[in-house]
Amino acid sequence: MQTSHTASTLSRQPALLSVTTEGYETFFVRLMDIVRHQPIDQALGQRIQSYVTDWLASHTLADFATTSTTSYVRNYLGRCPETHWEAILMSWQQGNTTAIHSHPQFAGYFFADGVFEVEIFEPVEENKVRLAKRVRVNEPTAFFAIGDAERFDNHIHRITCLSDRGHSLHVYSDDALQGKTYLLSE
Repeated sequence: MQTSHTASTLSRQPALLSVTTEGYETFFVRLMDIVRHQPIDQALGQRIQSYVTDWLASHTLADFATTSTTSYVRNYLGRCPETHWEAILMSWQQGNTTAIHSHPQFAGYFFADGVFEVEIFEPVEENKVRLAKRVRVNEPTAFFAIGDAERFDNHIHRITCLSDRGHSLHVYSDDALQGKTYLLSE
């Protein structure tokens, strides 16, 4: 069955909850020192991955205990109006899931605790995708994806929390809520 669908972005998903968190300025300033004026490439991705992984290993996430039965909770650690980079810590409860969506040129994912399923999709036609791979995350894990500049169709995926609780830290080169949403191809 084919369903018509107009382009949509994550910002149109009403269930997303946002909370601004203070006290993480040092983390974000150091992240901006890494990315500022650097080309978005594999080397930059590796530097970001190393920095965030090391930071998570030495910081507790107890400040981010708020969860919701209807949606993961977004805690903005920082957004830079100059570069548009942002870092978001997400708090999850079992069953919380994202829409099938994509992101800007750089998208980094750092699963700090909990068990998650990450489904990765490939496009088949406009706004429609098919499952390409499933990844089960059982321990602290980091990965990143690099796409085309000035587009928001990088790394089409869906994340679901499988454990009672979980946390993940996401780093994006632009406003993640501009990412496109997709439908499964029948």
